[in-house]
Amino acid sequence: MQSSSLEILPAVGAKLTRQFLAMPDVIYANDPAWRPQLKFERAAHLNPKKNPGAAATKNRRLFLAKRDGVFVGRIAAFTNPAHDAHRNEKAGFFGFFDCEANLETGAALLSAAQSWVEERGVVTLIGPAQWSVNEECGLLIKGFETPPVVMMPHGRADYKEMIEAQGFQKATDMLAYQSELKAGYPRPKIAQAMCKSAERNKDINIRPMGANFMNEVRTVMDIFNDAWSENWGFVPFSDAQIKHMAKEIKPIMFKEGLWVGEYKGEPIAYIWMIPDLNEAIRDIKGNLFPFGWAKLLWRLKVSGVKQARIPLMGLRREFHNTRTGLSVVAALSEKVFEAARQKGFTHCELSWILEDNAGMISICEQASAVPYKTYRMYEKRLLG
Repeated sequence: MQSSSLEILPAVGAKLTRQFLAMPDVIYANDPAWRPQLKFERAAHLNPKKNPGAAATKNRRLFLAKRDGVFVGRIAAFTNPAHDAHRNEKAGFFGFFDCEANLETGAALLSAAQSWVEERGVVTLIGPAQWSVNEECGLLIKGFETPPVVMMPHGRADYKEMIEAQGFQKATDMLAYQSELKAGYPRPKIAQAMCKSAERNKDINIRPMGANFMNEVRTVMDIFNDAWSENWGFVPFSDAQIKHMAKEIKPIMFKEGLWVGEYKGEPIAYIWMIPDLNEAIRDIKGNLFPFGWAKLLWRLKVSGVKQARIPLMGLRREFHNTRTGLSVVAALSEKVFEAARQKGFTHCELSWILEDNAGMISICEQASAVPYKTYRMYEKRLLG
């Protein structure tokens, strides 16, 4: 498209789809922070028949960049009707953006995605995202030297220049905090006071995950959809997406990683920690066979993974900025951190957190967590 040697082509058909999926391992082959992801999982993530998040986009087009006969980049363009209905706007998205260190290649891929969504009459182009903000999203802006944890994206510093050169502007930044689980004790006096308040309040109950896993998932996701409803880019999880998420997380989670806070018998908050799958699969090159599955099981169940992540945490809106809410969240945090230490985890990433979410940032700081990665969402006005 942009020169005689550079071509942007639709990734249509099984062969080109496999090439699309393989691009990150090609692009980051020499990056020591890259962790090859499980090939079967990435294929399922892309497949509308297996991933409700992909199915919800309805319209999409995958693109590949090819220079002198060699594939050098990829991007996806799509629309998300659920986003448009909930946010009352007509938006297009780009995602799965990975390419060689060449501004021309980045520009050509982004131009292809923009042209595709413009043909569908959208007024704003948002990204990067993989189907929605409920899945992997954001461009890595800071923290390139450390590996991405499970369900978080990776990238290179020059992507920022590529995207901004095409007229995209910052929509919001999202922060990832890292906590050393044995650090920061004794906790600040206010955190100690909140935990003691939760202990003394007979209306507050802090409990671990119950026996019915699916019921627990529905409970916490109902809280999530309420707690995050006013945040930037929020789109509620559908019932199909909740079931899919539960199926995906269950094999890697540990029972003591999910805690629920109740007030007068009603669930009002939760915290959910999972092992960092990326650490467990760091050297199996995306393949579970012939021996990758054995390494994965050994690390998750026997030898232990040291890094964890809290991808989901929420407090019902009516309890935001209340003593009850703060007490419950403080107690939940200490419960899951102690459970993690007992499991042998040494570090935990809390992600992602919007840069203007003062409440969550305060919780991270009281847990002695520090911001170590920044991700950015971009938007570009196309019409009007």
